[in-house]
Amino acid sequence: MTRPEGAPPGPAGVFGAPIETRTAAPNSVAPVAAPAPAEAPARSRAVPRSVAPKASSDNTVSRRDLWGRKQRFEARKVRRLVRHVDPWSVLKLSLIFFFCLWIMFLIAAVIVWSVAESSGTVGKIESFVSDLGLTDWKLDGKVIFRQFGLVGLVLMFAMTAAATITSIVFNLVSDIIGGVWITVIEEETSRPVSG
Repeated sequence: MTRPEGAPPGPAGVFGAPIETRTAAPNSVAPVAAPAPAEAPARSRAVPRSVAPKASSDNTVSRRDLWGRKQRFEARKVRRLVRHVDPWSVLKLSLIFFFCLWIMFLIAAVIVWSVAESSGTVGKIESFVSDLGLTDWKLDGKVIFRQFGLVGLVLMFAMTAAATITSIVFNLVSDIIGGVWITVIEEETSRPVSG
């Protein structure tokens, strides 16, 4: 490597040999080395807002539609505390419920008696009992219906009183233990679960 005449001496190399230096020509651009490619940042695994995350099993409720197909819904489960039950509302509800039950059993008794009398079952029962030795024993439909209705009426009032007393006892016990926790599902927030 030769140095042109009149050029200032360049810096010395490792072993005292001069290092050749070059100057860039005017209006020229010195090449710039591209930086080493950095590793691409890891893609974030964030779920877009438009896609709802899958509901866990404890937040889903399933029910069948009109055609019997099972559907799963995502809904919010909420815990509620039952502290007090109004005895007056329990009295009204149980009175109407047991009255409807009494009427239903009376209608069922009339239907069963008419079917048994028309099919001859009542006559067969009377002849069987007369063969056992009771000669004047007869099945009277009016007496049976009257006794059945009276017993049902007494049971209706007894069950209504029992339900009302149970609500009063619940209120007394609830003041001691703090109530009963129940878990309910809010159907207003339910939406179908995909998949």
